[in-house]
Amino acid sequence: MNKSRRKARMSSSSTEGKGLQSNASGEAEASKGGSIRGRSLEDEESHRSIESSHVSSTSPSTIGTCTLMCPAGERVQREHLRDLSVFERLNGHPGKTSPSLAVKKVKFHIVSHHKLLCCNCNVNISSMYYLNLEQLRKSLSSLYGMYDANRKSSTISKNESEFRSFYVLLHLGSNSQSVGDSLSLWFQRLASPILKSKELCFTRKVLRSFRLGNYYCFFNTIAAESSYLQYCLMEPCINELRILVVSCINYGGYTLSPYPLAQLSKLLRMKESDMKSLCIACGLEISTNEAGNKFLPTKQTTFHPPKGGFQNYSFLGLERLQRHTRVDDSRTTNQAS
Repeated sequence: MNKSRRKARMSSSSTEGKGLQSNASGEAEASKGGSIRGRSLEDEESHRSIESSHVSSTSPSTIGTCTLMCPAGERVQREHLRDLSVFERLNGHPGKTSPSLAVKKVKFHIVSHHKLLCCNCNVNISSMYYLNLEQLRKSLSSLYGMYDANRKSSTISKNESEFRSFYVLLHLGSNSQSVGDSLSLWFQRLASPILKSKELCFTRKVLRSFRLGNYYCFFNTIAAESSYLQYCLMEPCINELRILVVSCINYGGYTLSPYPLAQLSKLLRMKESDMKSLCIACGLEISTNEAGNKFLPTKQTTFHPPKGGFQNYSFLGLERLQRHTRVDDSRTTNQAS
């Protein structure tokens, strides 16, 4: 009886041992199979990465060749569909534009900068003004990136000098915020032909005159050499310097010698009526003699910067800039047609 029991126990333990060995071998085979499958996937991914790197190294890089802000084909299509913004229309025609007017971002934002400045006293318009200025800076940054990419192929775009000058003009003014590197470092990175161009020579001259307070050279240079887009960017600085000049004349003049308003308006490139409005906005009184000539009495203690933003003051010579822009647009349109 005891012998039969011992045989049964030995057979059962032998069966359990074989079962454990079979399970262990199955798990080992499964683990081995999973390892093999994992290695095959890794090899496949490695092979794909090698192929992709080979393709990327052998495929040619894309180089842009279009120097226009809006290609001719797209411009014609947008004219046909009358899909033109207000500032893109040539002489107000909804179905006619030109390469210099058919812009998508930069020039549109610059003209909008000028238009919104006239209504900056409105709270809603004021927020739009700063939003537009931010978009202008981003657009210029993208455009400069394109110019830098083309520099590798030793090509200089036709309008690059003018658009590079906008960077300097955005640094004018006491409240201007930096849009990138400092001007000294920025000038060092420019190519020699661009640095010697008339657009950059103009902006450097204007920058120097503004920082030195040489208002006579500042206003005369703008009237003689500025483009319309450059004027649109400088308009806030023009008004800022005008206020500085009025302040200096008021505090530095002689009490018994009031300043002739006609002479002051001529120096600041303004109409006499606008000069009077600016003085009144600064808290100053205007006197008139028996002959009807207007004067600015000095040593007035009521001077203060204009409250609520600037009005749309005139600039003598602006008509020439606008007319010159329209003539260039007409010539470009005739050449394209």
